[in-house]
Amino acid sequence: MPNQTVIILILVGVALMIFLYWRSKREERSALDKTKKMRVSTQDVLTETPRIEPGLGGSDAAFESAEARDQDENEVVAAAPEEPSEEPPIYEELEREEAEEKKAKEEARAQEAARPVESELSAYPPVDPGIEWVLDISPRDGLQFSLGGVKSLELELKRLDLPLLVRIWAQSSRDGLYYDPKNLSAPARHVVAAMVLANRTAKLDPVMASNFYQVLEQSAAQNDVAVRRQLEPVQAAELSDNLKSVIEYYDRTMEVSIVPTDPNAVPFSFDTVNDAARAAGFTAASGRWEYRPDPTDHDPVITLAFGAEGGMSLCLGFDVPLSNLSRGDLKLFFTFANHFANTLHGAWTDRKGHPIDAAGAVIIEENIRSHVELMASKGVPSGSNRAKLLFARGA
Repeated sequence: MPNQTVIILILVGVALMIFLYWRSKREERSALDKTKKMRVSTQDVLTETPRIEPGLGGSDAAFESAEARDQDENEVVAAAPEEPSEEPPIYEELEREEAEEKKAKEEARAQEAARPVESELSAYPPVDPGIEWVLDISPRDGLQFSLGGVKSLELELKRLDLPLLVRIWAQSSRDGLYYDPKNLSAPARHVVAAMVLANRTAKLDPVMASNFYQVLEQSAAQNDVAVRRQLEPVQAAELSDNLKSVIEYYDRTMEVSIVPTDPNAVPFSFDTVNDAARAAGFTAASGRWEYRPDPTDHDPVITLAFGAEGGMSLCLGFDVPLSNLSRGDLKLFFTFANHFANTLHGAWTDRKGHPIDAAGAVIIEENIRSHVELMASKGVPSGSNRAKLLFARGA
């Protein structure tokens, strides 16, 4: 009998060890599957840090001549008569045939419909590891994050008040889809937090990285698991520096001035400009008026403000990285220029005061299209979700 008891105990111990080994492998496979969902192709130029492409943070000639090229492209001097024209410039030469315009709009709608949507209902967390520092936590097999725990994590991250956008996605235990916490209605079995590494106003620094990581670590500790990350804090900071160089290199705002055609005219009044701006669909903001083709966008594509001369000029700006040319943003920009010139009895000029006619508008269009094509070739299509994150002004 004693021998049989020993044998039974040995068999039970072996069975227990096999079960624990099987369970650990299952959890490892589960964690690996979730991590794979967030991986991106290594061909993304923004993540190829060992091989710096021209214009992406390297010390090549393209970067060294960026300032000179910016000046040449922004300060367009159009072929025009020496004296300002009495009539506002017309954009007839750039008008498309009605059939072509209709086709372009249909293509834009098709592209918009085909574009991946960052919705609450997603089978994968809609993060971009090429430009975001992604951390994720998953409870042990069979356990879940409570609704309160997910919302508490979101609240703690908001309290950090970071200048870089932080997004959270939680996988519902009910249907396996990823939701924004505010739309989550069931406990979660996987939580992903992503912070944009850089934008126009800030970049990741050690303090931000530490604070962000600590909040995730505290949430993970409550569930007796570790935080998973694809980048170490040092690597994230290095990528942040690289992205900041990308942003500064491609940051471009095309501006034209609206000035009175009569040099003896009274300055533009606030009320007159405000009425013209609102009639065109602009909304008032701090010190300027803004236009968003998509009302849900964080930043405007077109802006209007008084120039350095006060009421004697207006500055109409076109944010190139945020624009969507297939949507017709560039044509809309010129339409607004004509609208304000006609409404306010003015003409539009470049920043040096040279009048811009249709030929000058063609030069502007060519410069913008060239810049947009270069951006797209480097992995940042203008107007894309990636561009909106990189070229945002604040969180």
